[in-house]
Amino acid sequence: MFQSIRNNFGAGTIQFKDVRESNYIVLNATFTYRTDSPEYQAADVLEITVPDLNIDRSTIAGVVMRFIDRQTSYSYLIVSDGGTILKSWIKDKNTICIEKLTDFDDQEEMIIYIQTIYLQLNQGGNAKKGIKKSLSPKQPETYLYWGSSNFCVVYPKWVFIHIDFSSSKYAYRDSDWRCTFEGLPVDVKGDIPIISATCNYTPKAGGVNLSHVEDGVWTMAQADRNFGFENTGNYVFGMAYLIRDNEVEPDAPGRLHFEEAKMAAQSSSMYFGTVDFELMPNPAVMALSGKTYWSSGKYGIFYPANVPEGVPSFKTFVQARAVRGSQMCIQLCSMTLNTALAKKTLRFDVLAGGTLLSMELYETTCLMALE
Repeated sequence: MFQSIRNNFGAGTIQFKDVRESNYIVLNATFTYRTDSPEYQAADVLEITVPDLNIDRSTIAGVVMRFIDRQTSYSYLIVSDGGTILKSWIKDKNTICIEKLTDFDDQEEMIIYIQTIYLQLNQGGNAKKGIKKSLSPKQPETYLYWGSSNFCVVYPKWVFIHIDFSSSKYAYRDSDWRCTFEGLPVDVKGDIPIISATCNYTPKAGGVNLSHVEDGVWTMAQADRNFGFENTGNYVFGMAYLIRDNEVEPDAPGRLHFEEAKMAAQSSSMYFGTVDFELMPNPAVMALSGKTYWSSGKYGIFYPANVPEGVPSFKTFVQARAVRGSQMCIQLCSMTLNTALAKKTLRFDVLAGGTLLSMELYETTCLMALE
């Protein structure tokens, strides 16, 4: 977790939850701002200054903007909460940007929901795969009906949720709704904006209403649903990247793990990207995946930045698949990690006579400790 340092649109201090990986960051935050504030009116782009992030530029991602509009007619509450999706991006390691859209500046207060994954710009993908699970609704009495795209993708520290609502029984349209979703981790807790095609009293906006997930249960209060929410053709859905409220345990006791998205190298003509180490000290076994490339030479030296404390210096041998040039299809290499130096080094040596070390590695191997 961290707090913003400042912003240029009068929103005050913003609290963030975060998950940081080698080439992306997941952020969760909710905050409000007033459209009549001098700071907001002077801004061209909404900018939030934050402590150092792990990425310095990102692709464009979406955040939800919402306003609350409620009126009473003949003692009946008419909800017309609306909004839209705004573009957002990380400009540099200290600045999160959100586009300024003035179409709804007649609304005094706006709410922003950042439930977003920001991907490092111009960098390869993360090799880790999430687990896709269907969200199977369970209710004592079935009164909510869902589309075919209710699912979540589960990672150890966060989940992506997609909710595809269809309709409800007419008798329950004025009730609070509750549904248990089998497949949703119980350590996910947060509000999910639910978006619909229409917002009756603000035709230029879509409907944006609030739902909540906690302990595997999805809820939505009747007072938070737009007039006409259940109408045919409203195309109601919700989606969010939510950070799990858990402490991730290692896969095995004593396991050490580190990743490198792109290591600094001794020569500008080589790189080692997307490397993923898993070490088990007892027995001394390592799983390694990654890709190397350089123009010529029988060895390469790299400088990993994310080696955690406790990883020993070691040497091992790996088999790799050549991906460039007229080299042997399978190459044998030695790999030496020296963590005793002030600047940790990772060295590869070609042992099969090749002179072009461009290869993919997917290897599990035993380690020899270096004194």
